[in-house]
Amino acid sequence: MPMTADAIETAARTLQDHRRRVVPLPALPESCRPATTEEGYAIQRALIALRIREDGARSIGWKIGATNPGARELLGVTEPFFGVLLDNLTTDSPSSFVASQMFQRVIEPEIAVLIGTDLDPAGAPFDAAAIRRVARAVLPAIEVVDTPLSTGLKAGGPSLIADDGSHGRWVKGASVTNWQNLDLLEHKVTMAVDGSVVREGRGGNVDGGPFGATAWLANALAALGLGLKAGQYVTTGTTTQPIPVDAGQSVVADFGTLGRIEIRFS
Repeated sequence: MPMTADAIETAARTLQDHRRRVVPLPALPESCRPATTEEGYAIQRALIALRIREDGARSIGWKIGATNPGARELLGVTEPFFGVLLDNLTTDSPSSFVASQMFQRVIEPEIAVLIGTDLDPAGAPFDAAAIRRVARAVLPAIEVVDTPLSTGLKAGGPSLIADDGSHGRWVKGASVTNWQNLDLLEHKVTMAVDGSVVREGRGGNVDGGPFGATAWLANALAALGLGLKAGQYVTTGTTTQPIPVDAGQSVVADFGTLGRIEIRFS
């Protein structure tokens, strides 16, 4: 039996309340726990509407999660999922956060795409080449994955989707407009914690690279009658293995010619 509108709203308010109070939530109550990705997205839409209505937040684009087979296996999902980027959860690098105001603080260095031209959903299916044609810029970024769901990945795909794909914060660097001659699939990324390199990766560690992952998003949105819009950011999934960080630690993600992202947790 599909979730009722009341159950969807209750789930969204429960997630929002626990985030605001920074109180862990073992799981959404059974009466409003999503069992399918469709129910997860219904709760996500209600959650985003709540943040826009009550917090004055504004949507600035999209995040993509589970953009490689290993991540999908861990989450128990068969395809990537998306969430919404909000301006009040976005900062420029360098950034600093108070660790105690967050939950897990899992760091994911990502290559993001800035859309330059509206993409009509009627043109789907899209491929990486189509995204290249509408990309205005690429940029380095870190997504801080964070969720009040205290079981983390074990919460399951639908519940993580409901919590805006476990999106905590997004830290972005400067846009790079002369990316056309860069091989983003082979583009190297390193991540250092307190000055020591702890992770290495490349742009191709997400499905099809940044443009391929964005094409997946464009097709998923098109199925809902939505299209990517000029001025929207898309952060395309982690290029390295994620890593949790603690209070007092500093993180630097080095994207070479694309720039660096720096975060400190106090």
